[in-house]
Amino acid sequence: MGQNGFEPRVLICCECKQEFVFTVAAQEYFAERGYNQDPKRCKSCHMLYKKAQRKPGNARETKAPNN
Repeated sequence: MGQNGFEPRVLICCECKQEFVFTVAAQEYFAERGYNQDPKRCKSCHMLYKKAQRKPGNARETKAPNN
């Protein structure tokens, strides 16, 4: 195990089902930001997911619906 307690790990992308490596650097990045879950998507699928989220009509609801 590395001196920071992280080792590269192989994960499975929830979108494309391919293996990807969760690198030590990525684990450190996640830890620094307080993320406590492993990534679900490989880098390619993550970028496509983020791009789709930015399209008009995909904005998250920010106001409570009127009752």
